[in-house]
Amino acid sequence: MKGGIDFHTHPLLVREMIERHPELEQAARKTFYIGNNFQPLEIFLRELDISGLDHAVVLPIDAARTRGAMVYSNEQIAELCRMSDRLIGFASVDPRREAAVELLEKAVRELGLQGLKLAPAMQEFYPDDPNLTALYRKAEELGVPILFHAGMSWEPGSRLKYGHPMRFEDVAAEFPKLKIVLAHLAWPWVIDAVALALKYPNLYLDTSALYFDNPEDFLKFAMRHQVPLTVFERSLRHQIVFGSNYPRVEIKNMARAVRALGFSDECLELIFRANAEELLGGRP
Repeated sequence: MKGGIDFHTHPLLVREMIERHPELEQAARKTFYIGNNFQPLEIFLRELDISGLDHAVVLPIDAARTRGAMVYSNEQIAELCRMSDRLIGFASVDPRREAAVELLEKAVRELGLQGLKLAPAMQEFYPDDPNLTALYRKAEELGVPILFHAGMSWEPGSRLKYGHPMRFEDVAAEFPKLKIVLAHLAWPWVIDAVALALKYPNLYLDTSALYFDNPEDFLKFAMRHQVPLTVFERSLRHQIVFGSNYPRVEIKNMARAVRALGFSDECLELIFRANAEELLGGRP
């Protein structure tokens, strides 16, 4: 299998960026609640190497309105991506900002970012809010995917109601050309998320485990017990992408857990590489 893509990482530990932008330390500690040591970018890239992957999508979150911090700005993500061609930058905007549409267009057209990250629980919005129609239409027009945090959100003060997968149905139905990714299999509502993916071919799921002691146990439960593995292998093989949620989970541990599930080699190729490339319009 060719080297793949980790579709869900957060560059919160990159020491070079912390040194250039000290406010990112508070964003990592106080907003994202990550306690790991800051590390050179080289460590992040070695995680990819060990996992047999070539590229990683790096995600910001615009939480300035709700949490008083940018967990990376779009400009900082673009700066980070200039440090390594193995990084694929996504933008984030606050959907409630009047300038959200313009900010997304600038991030894609001027900064070269390749997708949009939205976090309903942290940013405090419902995905099916009609006021977001213009933002979704712009993402569809630009041909960029939207990666939503979905399901459980454990940040203090966050509300689970924003992340229920059924809140995404109207978006998938009304924007059939918009590529939508629900992170974390929308756990604990995995069955609901799978039902949506079965119905809407523009809706994808990523594998990023978050809530059990280790990703192997999480994925065995979610992808073999909550829903049989055969559903993913036979019916959703083109709608699953590998995501680690690094640095909450080490990339190599998540990759090992996915490979241990029992998927065919052909399906693993889709999960680790081809589906992500399809979402990115044939890139990177």
